[in-house]
Amino acid sequence: MTEKKTPEKVTIKAPKVITTKAPKVITTKAPKVTAKSPKDGEFPELKNLSYKEMYNIVGKFLRKAIPIKGAKLQIIKGFSNRTATPKPPYVILQIIDENQLSTTETRYTDKHKILWARSEITMHMSFVGTGNVAALQMAKSFTVRFNDSWATEQFAQYSDIFFPLYSDDVKVEKFSINAEDQYDDSCSVTSYFEYHPEFGVCTDSGKEIIMDMNIADKE
Repeated sequence: MTEKKTPEKVTIKAPKVITTKAPKVITTKAPKVTAKSPKDGEFPELKNLSYKEMYNIVGKFLRKAIPIKGAKLQIIKGFSNRTATPKPPYVILQIIDENQLSTTETRYTDKHKILWARSEITMHMSFVGTGNVAALQMAKSFTVRFNDSWATEQFAQYSDIFFPLYSDDVKVEKFSINAEDQYDDSCSVTSYFEYHPEFGVCTDSGKEIIMDMNIADKE
């Protein structure tokens, strides 16, 4: 009799499964630009001048522009009723017009809207002379210096919102009679100035502005 052989067992191992981890995706957030409005207390006061302050500035310039020996130049700031004029030589200043030259520009605080614009100030000047110095001599001395760049340098020392522009030609007053019924030696000049006043307006403007910025793809 022949013996039955038991068949050998064949074991087949399953292949190892190699798992590959997916690479991490690094996401870059778009940067943000944040602009915060400063507090009201951090802003300067509104820049503006009264007509009286303008007269004071022009008066300082006149005393530099018109040198007089043996007499003091008097500056009358605006016409006043029932006010006696001083002894010559003197200059009467009178603002006769103010016109806006440009549209308004704007800046903000967290509670206020600040407007400013360029304006033109027109000022009439009457020069009254004396024996020491003639009115025409004073007026010419003023216009020559006022229409020169020297005037800009002088006004820059007095204000950063009030600037000299130009003046018209001198006009001689042929028949000017004073309060004592005497003929005055007088002439006049019309001068023009640029003025940058600021005006405040209450507003509920935003206190913080946040802007997203896109990153350009790198090649």
